[in-house]
Amino acid sequence: MTGSWLVKPDGLLPLPRPEYAKQTEVLLTDLLWRSRGSSLGGDRGYFEDLAALRSTTGPHDIRRLVARKAHGGSPKALETYPIAIGTQLTGLVDRVPVGINPMAIILDSILAPRARGDKSLACAPVTPDVVVLQTLHGMVNKDSPANQARAIEMVGWLGGSTGDGDVASTFLTALSADDPADPLNQVTSLALRAMAAHVWRELGSGTASWREWPVIGPVPPTAPQVHPLASARFTPFRWFWTKWGNLCDPANGWRAALPARRFTDWALCLLRTGLAFAYLWEAEFFRILHKAVIHSRDNSSEAPATILALKNLLQQGARLASIEPADVPPSEKNAWPALEMLLMQGYKARAAIEDAQPPEVDLTTIGSDLSSHLETWISDFSRIGATALPARLEPEDDAAKNTREFVRYLLVPRVSDDDTEDQADFYYLARSKQRNFWFEPGPEWLVVVCSLLARRPGEPCTLGELVDDLAALGIHNDRAVLVRLLEEAGLSTDSPDADNALVIKSAF
Repeated sequence: MTGSWLVKPDGLLPLPRPEYAKQTEVLLTDLLWRSRGSSLGGDRGYFEDLAALRSTTGPHDIRRLVARKAHGGSPKALETYPIAIGTQLTGLVDRVPVGINPMAIILDSILAPRARGDKSLACAPVTPDVVVLQTLHGMVNKDSPANQARAIEMVGWLGGSTGDGDVASTFLTALSADDPADPLNQVTSLALRAMAAHVWRELGSGTASWREWPVIGPVPPTAPQVHPLASARFTPFRWFWTKWGNLCDPANGWRAALPARRFTDWALCLLRTGLAFAYLWEAEFFRILHKAVIHSRDNSSEAPATILALKNLLQQGARLASIEPADVPPSEKNAWPALEMLLMQGYKARAAIEDAQPPEVDLTTIGSDLSSHLETWISDFSRIGATALPARLEPEDDAAKNTREFVRYLLVPRVSDDDTEDQADFYYLARSKQRNFWFEPGPEWLVVVCSLLARRPGEPCTLGELVDDLAALGIHNDRAVLVRLLEEAGLSTDSPDADNALVIKSAF
């Protein structure tokens, strides 16, 4: 791992700072554009070609690609839909009725749900080629947004991937295993590939050195190395990477079992949930770590208890959320004030520890015994570098503002005033109304979690396994609430008296 890959504090919990985006398709879009695990990414990735054209595109910043504009949109954004519908599909589609554009029909079918107030519409990346229509910079309309691809790859690495690019590479490996015997998927894939080549060629029109649009494929990490935190079972990082692997492993058969749009939606569901809880867990980690260093520095009698709390966090997981019964009023289960304070305190704790210049961490010497290493690290830090570390965390109102917005928007459903049934968001984990925010899974969220917990289509899992799986995220629930949710989702027909042995069916 290079210095550019790790983010301070090196080797401890190197998550980059996030920025929210209402369109969750930005996560997969940026992953495919800029991760080293995608043949679009790397040091000389295709996104750099767009950056090189910035000064030649009139009022547009050509890096700011959006599929379609809405509500006026930004004058800096470049709308790609008008270019895409000009794609010629001769040889793929014959006898087209007058007045019908097959490319427009395909593109309209992959439009993603829109959040209220969004200035653009996104497309779900049902094939890698779809990302030619949009970029993170365009979808958030910013010159230098936070690198979502790096954040995703880091969450994967902390959960067990072998390094930079493994998340994207694993996903693209699944996409490359499409069944050639499925003619409909083949026609759609070929049409979107022709579209991508056409749009890319038009974007670079008149540029002599413009490259052809590539076949987007996986690029496995070149220097495999597992982060020590991956040995901890009950973390959102481990939860995400295990689920991602189960979804993307061709041997499990999910790509063949799921329609292309649903496969993409499941991937986005994992990204939304994994990233949101990764930053909540990170905040809890640094909050407890800060307290442990302070107590150790001050020779407090509470030092052993706080170090034990840190070890328990690594070995048993955090308690970050619970799903309350549906009949409890939202005002009584409002979880946001506590989550918001946690994110602010975690942000301040991390910043204070970084400013105090803690001891460096050498990943090659830690092995899998992270708990013991952390105890030694805390002892060293408290003796030689923690003199200026503030004993109390006093978060300002704007502390971790971007992280708070990022987590909140990942968890709640996207709602638009003109939603249609086929554009609804079914993969949320929390709801909000007025000032209240509470955990309540969308109709499809538990379907994704339970099906991937079963690993393969048609295989079952148990309630006990689901309880442990949710605990890895930091969600702890009464058994009765989970049973009700499973019954409502049609995932269990077993007797509720079976306790934790209650059988849960895979949805496919």
